[in-house]
Amino acid sequence: MPPNLPLIRLSSVNPFLLELSRRNLDGGVILRKMGLPAQVPASGDLFASALAVYEIVEECAQIADDRYLGHRIGQEMDPVQWEPIAQAIADASTVGDLLGHFVVNTLAHTSSTQFFVRTEGERSTFGFTRIVVPTFQPGQNDAFYLGLITNLLKQAVAQKWDATKLLATVSDPDAIPSSGQGIRLAQGDHTGIRMSFPTAWQFAPLAKRAFGITVQSSREGEVPKSLLDSVHQALIPHLSESKLTVDRAAEICGYDKRQLSRNLRIQGTTIVKELAALRAASAREKIAGTKMRIADIGSTVGFRDPTVFSRAFKNWTGQSPQEFRRNNKH
Repeated sequence: MPPNLPLIRLSSVNPFLLELSRRNLDGGVILRKMGLPAQVPASGDLFASALAVYEIVEECAQIADDRYLGHRIGQEMDPVQWEPIAQAIADASTVGDLLGHFVVNTLAHTSSTQFFVRTEGERSTFGFTRIVVPTFQPGQNDAFYLGLITNLLKQAVAQKWDATKLLATVSDPDAIPSSGQGIRLAQGDHTGIRMSFPTAWQFAPLAKRAFGITVQSSREGEVPKSLLDSVHQALIPHLSESKLTVDRAAEICGYDKRQLSRNLRIQGTTIVKELAALRAASAREKIAGTKMRIADIGSTVGFRDPTVFSRAFKNWTGQSPQEFRRNNKH
């Protein structure tokens, strides 16, 4: 079966975008540059390719002119703000349980990374591996996760915590302040991060009161489970682009054009067919369910010329936009 696309919820960059806003800087310019909706905070129902998200995070640090931005945000973020962590805390009784539940819970939130926890004698390792490895150094991304997970472990281990017993491997140790919470750092590659710690920590009882959580079910859309679903989720935020070519669509999906086309052919479809289907579905929904002007609806699905849009819509549905609205008001 063709592989799923490596996607991440666009809302995962909100801690960075909101920090820029706090500093009176415009994070929306980065989103616009990537062809994404410039709304801040970003919607949790939208997905972007993993490479796009990694790039957004790195550019946020550049705009802020802060080499420690990722680590600072991760360290200051309350771990329970991320649902996989909050649910893991609710279900766990030991630190080992917490890490194990967290690894499983992340499967419903990202298709771009594989989290893991491994035990080898006196040392255990927690971390993640990226499905798609960026050519650029994801230093801010690694620093963010290091700050967040270190904060989580510190609260979870409680009295057993000793920063000097934690060894973290990241792509760019220089993105971590010299204090670095006192942990030891090692140079790694772009594939992910590794955090090695005493196995004895896994057996420590989890002090849930330290987190003070109330777990609520997320209303965000589910992570796509198939190739077609993930292609759709990646392309939906870009339907308004009038020059949404096959090359551009493949770039948005984070795939080589030939590889993506080959995988879609196995599914009996093409990028062109899927783009047309998405545009048709979005147009039908807006025409039947809103009072937007027909021309404005056409623009939201990539048609700058209302006449061209009307012609395309009639090819999709057999009706003009006006006829479709009269017959399908709801």
